[in-house]
Amino acid sequence: MWLHSYLEATSSVKLFLTICQSISQVIGNQIKRQRKVTAHGFIIASSQVKLANWIFKAYPETSANVKLQDDVLRTRYMNLLFSIIKILHHKPLSDLTEDELSKASKKLSDVTQAGFSVEWLASKLEKVSLEKKTSEDRIRELEQEVEKLKLTMSEEKAKLKKQPSWITKTEIDVSP
Repeated sequence: MWLHSYLEATSSVKLFLTICQSISQVIGNQIKRQRKVTAHGFIIASSQVKLANWIFKAYPETSANVKLQDDVLRTRYMNLLFSIIKILHHKPLSDLTEDELSKASKKLSDVTQAGFSVEWLASKLEKVSLEKKTSEDRIRELEQEVEKLKLTMSEEKAKLKKQPSWITKTEIDVSP
């Protein structure tokens, strides 16, 4: 009896140790992903360095007017900039919502007020917003057209049902 209890306890301990090891690996991976580095005067996640390099290579004026001295604030504003870019450049137009575009606009306003020169991003937001509106308008137009076609088809079916039964398909004139 005690042997059975001992084996159960040993199995439980092994399971517990396996779970702890897995958790430790997950936490270790998250810590590695969360490493911070300094790039272009901003403390950012190491995973964001490539994006930061792209921003400052393509648009070197982006942070020229930023007067923020506090590293935490600089990092927060830079993260806002990253989140706007993620929305506008990495998300398909069909997946964007009006709420996301509205939030991106507010974030862009905050980033601009902090001194970032992001006219390039403002024009991208305007372009994406216009494309979204245009595509939604076009979808509404197409939906209305489909509804009209369904109605026409329904009316034509009703007309066909009213035709005398002695008329066959070969006798119906289909020319315009």
